Amino acid sequence: MTGTLTKVRGVATSSNSPVWELFCRNGSRLFVKVAPSEIFHVREVHAYRFAVPALGPLCAARLMASDPAQLAVLLTAAPGRNVTTTRLTMADRIKVHHQAGWLLRALHSSAGVSIGASVDPGGLLRARRRSLEEHLAAAGDLLSPAGRELVRRLAMLLPLLSSCPVAFIHGDAQERNLLWNAATESVALLDFGRAQPALAVDDFVRLATGPWACQPRLRTAFFTGYGRELARPEKQVLPALVALDAVRGLAWGARIGDDGVIGRARMTLKLLSNGVVM
Repeated sequence: MTGTLTKVRGVATSSNSPVWELFCRNGSRLFVKVAPSEIFHVREVHAYRFAVPALGPLCAARLMASDPAQLAVLLTAAPGRNVTTTRLTMADRIKVHHQAGWLLRALHSSAGVSIGASVDPGGLLRARRRSLEEHLAAAGDLLSPAGRELVRRLAMLLPLLSSCPVAFIHGDAQERNLLWNAATESVALLDFGRAQPALAVDDFVRLATGPWACQPRLRTAFFTGYGRELARPEKQVLPALVALDAVRGLAWGARIGDDGVIGRARMTLKLLSNGVVM
């Protein structure tokens, strides 16, 4: 299927999900990705087969083959360079977020009417509450008393999840999963291992505490591309989801001994305490 290979290069940023770039004699490139667990593999294959085609041929990789036994997928190369490692002007970043909004809206709408039947808002609420308690315990002294009080106060908003629109989400929407093609001024979306029916607002959490926190123009561009602003319950519950993500980051950073992860989580909590996340 791939023809003769001339080079294989490891490109994964995480040992939990290794990725290799394959260079073919005919000049094409392919990628082999191994999922960290069966659920990630199943979600990624499902997304590439049934949801990703809605994005268009140049806006994501295409699935060429999958091997459930090895938890592996063979993908084409999506055009462009990673947004986080490419020097972009503000004008280009605005274009990136505008197109990212359009892509996520297309993805969110891709699974049609079956989405609502596959999402249990009550189950999501119970799962978020369990997750919060587990990660609060794991974070331990990394979370100050004031931070712990802030998180618990925001968690009181979690019942609003039942009023939020459902969607087929990407699950890890952030700049590191976006490619920018300068020649065509277009964006491609990467990494669908967390894609699943859930709440649309979940896909805004990492963006809200990352690029949008410092550059509100990027947020405006995104939602212009997305085609709608946050619904009222989404806007109200977003800080609670951000707080939960930050506590999860503290717990994970403590587990793996990563000061960078812990630092980002603390910065997120600082943004929340300053009322930056809207």
